[in-house]
Amino acid sequence: MKVTGLQVFWMIFTMEVGMTLVMTLTPGVQAAKQDLWISLLLAGCMTLGITALVTNVAQLYPGQDLIRFSQAILGKWIGGIVVIVYLVQWYTILPIVLRQFTDAIQIMILPLTPKTAIMLIMILLICYATYAGGIVSIARCSEVLGPVVILMIVLVLAASVNNVDAKNLLPVYADTGAMKIFKGSLPSASYLGHSVEYMMLAAFLYQPASGKRYAYWAAAAAAFTVLIAMTMTLMTIGVNLSPKLWYPFFEMSRKISVLGFVENLDPLTVITWVTSVFVKLAIYLFITAYGTAEFLGIKNWRNLVWWIAPVIIGFALIPQNISQATANYLLNYWVPIALPVNMIGLPLLLLVVGKIKNRGSQASG
Repeated sequence: MKVTGLQVFWMIFTMEVGMTLVMTLTPGVQAAKQDLWISLLLAGCMTLGITALVTNVAQLYPGQDLIRFSQAILGKWIGGIVVIVYLVQWYTILPIVLRQFTDAIQIMILPLTPKTAIMLIMILLICYATYAGGIVSIARCSEVLGPVVILMIVLVLAASVNNVDAKNLLPVYADTGAMKIFKGSLPSASYLGHSVEYMMLAAFLYQPASGKRYAYWAAAAAAFTVLIAMTMTLMTIGVNLSPKLWYPFFEMSRKISVLGFVENLDPLTVITWVTSVFVKLAIYLFITAYGTAEFLGIKNWRNLVWWIAPVIIGFALIPQNISQATANYLLNYWVPIALPVNMIGLPLLLLVVGKIKNRGSQASG
């Protein structure tokens, strides 16, 4: 199972953009208000920093994934604890993303469809893609669907230009301050920080050394796209209404009216959302099944796909409402724990200890 650097670019980009646009604008505006664009610049810098960490870690042991090199760097027991921390992240984010997707689809286009029906369709799709071709089929899907995501976003933004009011970004800084701007950057930074999964994906590259620049470009492109799209959404809807909406980017597309007959382009945002969620869930299902099998010494990782799938659905049905599925997970785990620990702390630890060990082995050799 090998993928190209360009395919890694599209996997990371597609995985980051759709979810960040739809899920993090509201909490970002609630904290930073009209200065959200400054928060997004800060989130983009954090994303590039996370990408620098994980790509440098992956280069220490080319051809190996997180499960192997974490134990090689930190030893069997401490490295095993690090792996467990990441497995917790993967096993919890799968049902949450599935539930967020289901709630969004119900609100946007299928209000009368049972949640389980929507979940089953998506689960069957990602299970088939993961089981049939592994990371290769997911990478090829990303290579096709990634440009579609960009096209849909560009069309929505181009059609929304007439509704933009730059006054919605004023005053700058006066109503917020440094701490609120920083707080507003964290939700977007945590979702854009999915480049941390490069530590698993790098092992499948044809040329591991070339993957670093593709990961950088993917993170930068995703951060830039989110910055432009969210800023235009804020200028269109305004700082007073945006915090009260679950999906402001979707609402912006409903306000589109071009020449009196091109209206309500919300299907384009739905395409963006579904495409991004499919790629994200498929990647996470693969690395969860593959990583679990490698950690536990199971020979055939594909068999785990069918065991993990019902677990995902079961946990996805636990939240009672959209607030529990979205806000609680984001504010209680993803931002305060996953961002500082999984995306910054542990990669930094692996990088520092790994470089020290490599220098020690070179000196002794």
